[in-house]
Amino acid sequence: MLRRTRVPVSFARFAVAAWFGAMVLLGAGLLAKHVVALPVPTKSQQLSKSLSALRDVARPKRWLAVHVLYAECRCSQRIVKHLTSTARPLGWEEVVLWVGNAAPDAELEVHYRVKRVTSAELARLGVEAAPLLAISDPEGRLRYAGGYTARKQGPVIDDLQIFAEAQHAGAPASRPVFGCAVSDRLKRALSILPAP
Repeated sequence: MLRRTRVPVSFARFAVAAWFGAMVLLGAGLLAKHVVALPVPTKSQQLSKSLSALRDVARPKRWLAVHVLYAECRCSQRIVKHLTSTARPLGWEEVVLWVGNAAPDAELEVHYRVKRVTSAELARLGVEAAPLLAISDPEGRLRYAGGYTARKQGPVIDDLQIFAEAQHAGAPASRPVFGCAVSDRLKRALSILPAP
């Protein structure tokens, strides 16, 4: 006859508490990738100067919007669809900095000047995440550097509102950057979080 051994109540409670704690940590890690904003580059002389170098020399005194998009990022792909399907404002020059292995969407290249860059080149500018919008006024002053939406996968992409605020109100409040890490440093830092 087999004798049944009883699991001590304290061990059972410990096991349930340990399981619960592990699930909370796992859930928090998975959630963090979806709700935590990524770093915004600091407004520096170097960034302003680098953005000004992207201007069309034939029309240097226009407002400049630089869209930093990452080929492997679903949020960046969403911005591509928005950029190729909305009427763009007059008097603006818009440039796309494209990072990643995949080629940019052909429709994007029809409507915008697309410049392929490496993650190392972006990191030197202080750009570690995408999608990111940067706006420079006609004098070359950086007016905005930040995200496109108020929340992750937000239903409204605010680029046109940000353009208007930059022109009329000076410096728009920066929206958080929700998307993907581009720099190696940030990718390493985020690699400790569990993958879905």
